[in-house]
Amino acid sequence: MADIPCRTMMGSVCYVVLLLLLKDATSFSSVPRSRLGSNNLQRQGYSFVTVAAKSVDTGLVSSTTLDPSSLRPFHQNWWPVVALNALDADRPNGLQVLGKHLVAVWNQAGLDNGAPPCWTVLDDRCSHRFAPLSEGRVLHSADGSSSRLQCAYHGWEFDGTGCATKVPQQPDRVDKARGVMAYPTRERAGLLWVWTDPETIEISTKVPLPVDPLLDRYVHHFGKDSCFMRDLPYGAEILVENLLDLAHLPYAHHSVGGLCRELGKELPTRMLSLAEKETNAAWEQDYKSKDGVVLPTFQAEILQAAQHDPMLQMFGARDDSGNTDSWTTTIAYYAASHVRYRRWRGPGKAGHVELFFCPTSEGRSRVFLYNVVESLLPPTGERPKIPLKERLGTAIKPSTWVKSLQTTIIKKLFDPRRSAGHMISHKIFDGDGIFLHKQGNRMREAGLSYKDYSTPSSADVLLNAYRRFLDSAAAKTRQAGLDDIADAVVGSGQYGDDAARSVFLDRYNTHTVHCPICTRALQKTRARKVWMKVLQTALQGALGTAVTALAVLAPTSRVVSTPPRLLRVLVGVVAGISLGSLSVARAETKLEQEINQFLFEDYVHADKN
Repeated sequence: MADIPCRTMMGSVCYVVLLLLLKDATSFSSVPRSRLGSNNLQRQGYSFVTVAAKSVDTGLVSSTTLDPSSLRPFHQNWWPVVALNALDADRPNGLQVLGKHLVAVWNQAGLDNGAPPCWTVLDDRCSHRFAPLSEGRVLHSADGSSSRLQCAYHGWEFDGTGCATKVPQQPDRVDKARGVMAYPTRERAGLLWVWTDPETIEISTKVPLPVDPLLDRYVHHFGKDSCFMRDLPYGAEILVENLLDLAHLPYAHHSVGGLCRELGKELPTRMLSLAEKETNAAWEQDYKSKDGVVLPTFQAEILQAAQHDPMLQMFGARDDSGNTDSWTTTIAYYAASHVRYRRWRGPGKAGHVELFFCPTSEGRSRVFLYNVVESLLPPTGERPKIPLKERLGTAIKPSTWVKSLQTTIIKKLFDPRRSAGHMISHKIFDGDGIFLHKQGNRMREAGLSYKDYSTPSSADVLLNAYRRFLDSAAAKTRQAGLDDIADAVVGSGQYGDDAARSVFLDRYNTHTVHCPICTRALQKTRARKVWMKVLQTALQGALGTAVTALAVLAPTSRVVSTPPRLLRVLVGVVAGISLGSLSVARAETKLEQEINQFLFEDYVHADKN
């Protein structure tokens, strides 16, 4: 590790925030047949199967064996569409997944009598004249007994199941009005999940979400603000290629939190068998996951991880225990929307990078990032009782104070509820944001596919496995006559290369506007800048007054016998105000830089030395 520069040590604490990892109670809402009625959606040719949500039996569940004949088409999957903290319960929330425009509405009465409140998702298209319902209003009754979505065009109203409940133009014919499609939803891990094929609700109840118990603990501890969400200017097919690739970290993210090009070395990677995947999932069984264990579609390990994984190399450079040979790194893909890195450095020292993704439309995607370090989470079970004398003896040791201070600092660095961690995540996605879009454009222009890649390294085995899976799922989707949905995942028609860098690396519209944490931080920073401007104006006014007084008094000091002390005071005032004005100007510049962090920062690799 002697070839690792010193700056890696200093930055590694910040980048451990990039040990990218993700308990919300899981709720499930289906579309009850009784609420639809034969005069509503079924008249449009929609058929619904009404079933209750089923718990997955405890044990190992392979997400690729649910359909024995083949993989499921893209639309028959649970897709995470938005972080729960980005939703507004008093407004309709426009969403997009697989090219579909949807709208999420908070239903304060639930979907059945006695059901808890939940988010419901409908087609974002009024059945009257197809105006977007996301431009309408949400109407909650005062007694909490109902919630309706009102179209802004003609005032038609719909309930959480999509049934039309009011037609102002002819109230007595509301039963003749068509409704809008409603989609099954689930809420878990701080995310709203949507099953985009309402005709296969029965299948959806048998498909578990790929959420592990460590992630449940993490979200339970930090709440719904534990997720970082960002929209990206390239499609899910290229996004997942990138997420499954550790080899790019030292190069694409050089200078971010301790990563540097010197860490770029051989990355020997080996695919795991089914039996090995089951062995690697044993830790989840130890947590007694209530939903069972979902096995990854495919998984690989980095051989001799402490020497080859760029992240573990940084840890290994500071470790003198001699146990680094037992450290492990695995990377897993869970169909259809999850990538997980698990790094293990000993009991209680597991770090996860938990990434979920959503193909919003062709050539565009949304990513959800969770950073978890197991040792920073509250312990499970009962804490051992330590005698008071022993606790006091430990508390007075200086080493205890140092360790306590270190723990406090690290917890603040890792706290996902602080905007500082979001800024680090932005730097990661900015590092490859432009060239991944341009990769998609180059492939589209030249008619190239992943089969044209040159991939002699074992580091690319996961990429190739994912692309083969994607081909199979896309073929299944096209066989169902859903070319538009297949294109939303694997199509390249929307790639272009003429947008400004500020568009590719836009932070405000792709993250800040949806993130309550960063929105609050941006508002506070802008407010501080306003006060700085007020202070600067006051200082400039005071400086002008002091200079004028000095200019008037100095030439006539001999004639009117102005006391020298007064002149010295005026000179001191001018100097003090000038220095204060300079300090305020520097503070304004710094605040402007802080504001830009929430809007746009360019990322030029040639400048990262």
